[in-house]
Amino acid sequence: MIVPSVLLPPCSNWMPGTSVCDRQGIKTCGNCKLVVYCDIDCQRAHWPEHKKACRSPMAKEHWRPAWDREGRIPHWASGVASTNWHNVFGGSKYLWGNTPAVDVLNLERNEGIDYKEDIALLFAASGDLRHVVRTIASLPHNMMQQFDVTMNDLEFDVVARNTILLLLALTIQDSTTAEASTSPLSNAEALIHVWYSASFPSYVLSQLQDRVKPLITEVCSKITHKPPSTTLGETWKFSNGRTLRLVLKQKDWLRLADFLDVPEDMSVEDAAAIRRTVTLAPERLDYRDRWYFKDASPFMRIAKQKFQEDGILIPFGHPRTAFDTPNPTFFQGGKSWPLDDKADPSSGWPVLDVRQTSSPAPQDWYGKLFIYIHNMIEGFLNRLQKTKICFVLYNVDARELPQHLKHDRYARVEVANICDGGYIGIRNTLSLLSPFLQSPRQNVHATFITLFINAVKETVKRGDPGDETPNMRFLTNYLPFPQTLSMNDADMMRIWDARDLALDVDKFFSRYMVFCDFEQISADLGVEMKKSNTIVEKWPTQLKLTVGQKGAKEEFRLNLGSSFTNIERYVEWRRV
Repeated sequence: MIVPSVLLPPCSNWMPGTSVCDRQGIKTCGNCKLVVYCDIDCQRAHWPEHKKACRSPMAKEHWRPAWDREGRIPHWASGVASTNWHNVFGGSKYLWGNTPAVDVLNLERNEGIDYKEDIALLFAASGDLRHVVRTIASLPHNMMQQFDVTMNDLEFDVVARNTILLLLALTIQDSTTAEASTSPLSNAEALIHVWYSASFPSYVLSQLQDRVKPLITEVCSKITHKPPSTTLGETWKFSNGRTLRLVLKQKDWLRLADFLDVPEDMSVEDAAAIRRTVTLAPERLDYRDRWYFKDASPFMRIAKQKFQEDGILIPFGHPRTAFDTPNPTFFQGGKSWPLDDKADPSSGWPVLDVRQTSSPAPQDWYGKLFIYIHNMIEGFLNRLQKTKICFVLYNVDARELPQHLKHDRYARVEVANICDGGYIGIRNTLSLLSPFLQSPRQNVHATFITLFINAVKETVKRGDPGDETPNMRFLTNYLPFPQTLSMNDADMMRIWDARDLALDVDKFFSRYMVFCDFEQISADLGVEMKKSNTIVEKWPTQLKLTVGQKGAKEEFRLNLGSSFTNIERYVEWRRV
């Protein structure tokens, strides 16, 4: 089946079971700005289908959630749900990250673009590949030294998917020009669909099984006699000195091979139904409405609803007919969907940058996101081809990672939020892993990067009960004042959900530092907080514009509708 290019947007005149218009879309729907057509005739022909989205009640400016319209108590406010603050539904795996991707080198502000020494990076609790992809994509073109990238994550599914994506990228780079010219999808498109789409064209599965699976099955065939708990490593070599080393237990090597096969008897329809039992669960209607009510625009709601329905990361109007194969990397836990019902690809990327991405359909959020990630992966593949990079991947608790590492080796150590109090904590994290950061004598710019997602919230809860009260004076600059103060009122619930955007985050984080005794930790462990961050903003998801500035309201609504807490705090450290 022909797979139309996303980068040359096809005409949106298609429906399941019908032929696809093969001309390029150049005319944007003037109402929703979600889709493009080749001409007015195709637009008119498609209107009976398109009007379901374009004229949806949810697309109205004054749409309100069902519980509010019906005057009833929302689901989370009654019964068992009211006793569980988080009310997570579906799978519990974080396969897409929950903070924006970071270039952990930021060389222009640190070592400089003319730095010549080899560079080693450690991602001690990596999550998905977003930080690695953005960092490598951002490398200056004149940098020809060796880069060593070590990644670790406790979640096997994360490590398995990262391995598969990197092996696919590396084998793609070693393919011939003739092979690339006959591919129905760009290399970046194939990687995007393995990373994010619940189903993809059969061509992508063929790529996985032809390129990646033989590498893994060859290892498995050699270790079947080993005890299941035996730790085994394998290094694959590619052109230009690039390598990938994976260290797993024997039983996990055998599991890894399964990630490249669609489960037996699972059709694409079966996979879609399994996913929708989570993403479109009837009992979660009120939760979805609550999220949609926060979105930046009515048509962002429509775009998000579409992704909830099919889970395919492509533009809104792009034909889905070629997406006929379940993505096996998502369907290895029996017949269940591994992510929760709020999981979204946007959670790993800077939403302001995505919003500014040029697109022929300017209201199509996932179309913009696709283009943004595609450009990022193209940059990653370009640098990967020209740079000597050696990857090493582990699947261990971060507390066990030191036995695999060398002291004084890494220019950057990035630990995600394992430093939060609910995980390893800041003292233990620095004690365990700061010895592996380069000393100032080796590299004055070497930086240990910690992320606190829960610190501000924990401090607020420990303080005066009034600290949790929403700052109505600030928030009503952006949102309408509620008609009632009942938490069943949709406007009041939206104010409540927005309250962290009005917090004095510096005040609460200062209290947190005192509570955890950052000064004593620094003295005990021979590290110090950098006075100014030089890698990533201290508060990357906080509002940048002030009330009344041009674009301030749009920025507020975009942040409110995102998956971020908006109180994520990065702290950078150096050894002393």
